[in-house]
Amino acid sequence: MLFRSKDMGISEQDAIKELQTRDAVFVAYSQATKLPYVICDEESFNDQVWVFATEEEIKAFGKKKLEEKVLLMGMKYEKKDYPRFYGTLYAIGVNSVVWVDGENQIEVELTKIARQADFSQLEPKKQPLFNSTLQLSGIYFMQELRRPLKKEERTANMREMEEELIVNLKKSEFLVAMATDPEDPKKVNIPYLKNKQGDILQPAFTDVMEFDKFARGKKLRAAKVPFAKLPGLIISQAKAFVINPMGFNLILDREQLGRILGVKIPAAVPMPAAQPEKPEEAKAEETQNAPAAEEAAQPAEDAAKSEE
Repeated sequence: MLFRSKDMGISEQDAIKELQTRDAVFVAYSQATKLPYVICDEESFNDQVWVFATEEEIKAFGKKKLEEKVLLMGMKYEKKDYPRFYGTLYAIGVNSVVWVDGENQIEVELTKIARQADFSQLEPKKQPLFNSTLQLSGIYFMQELRRPLKKEERTANMREMEEELIVNLKKSEFLVAMATDPEDPKKVNIPYLKNKQGDILQPAFTDVMEFDKFARGKKLRAAKVPFAKLPGLIISQAKAFVINPMGFNLILDREQLGRILGVKIPAAVPMPAAQPEKPEEAKAEETQNAPAAEEAAQPAEDAAKSEE
């Protein structure tokens, strides 16, 4: 049974003030996606994230959701991190926040808490990439797919969720990480990851915030490419692309990628064990830097004042 979103004694104005100025809040995160846990409300169909005033309250919520085999974790955000948090919500397609403070519980539209940053004045090539619709469909799919349920226990229409995810993948652009070759500025090296089995996975990202998580502390830039161009950028040793490895972590192997696009993609070339591992070289036509995540949202002070 889900906590229902309803006003139990707190005004919207007070809730907005708490969500903007409180010293710290606790956010329900999904262990399946490493992102805020998103619920589609059964009545309003709003895509909600649940935020709590105390650690005890979020633990109680997590315990209740565990009965549904939904694995959550609490993430503490201090006031200085609110721009980053609300920027994340915009980036993943969330449109409302459910604020829980003791017996008080109320749903607030995200636009009344923080403004979405406006990049429309920038040149198209300089505008940061966001794919909120793709993020949201990926989150819902992975939240359900990674619940430890038997096949007969599933009530969600996984096929429908998968089809929606595929549609959004096909119409989206992605960021592919690259690093300039120190010996030849005209070439770039492609970073990659390895799973526990030793398979090489090439990362790609739905937006600048996911890229920023991966690139922090590294000298990387990103090439923006449509989904259909990903097969042409996969390094020969990579068994698969991993979309948002620091987020919902969707792995698309060569066969799956080819099936979605209706093309034949050659198998990966094994990396010789005797040779040192080196990222493959590739050319990048278009690059962009990832802006700081904090730029993605700004406090909606005017919105809060308008409620007074």
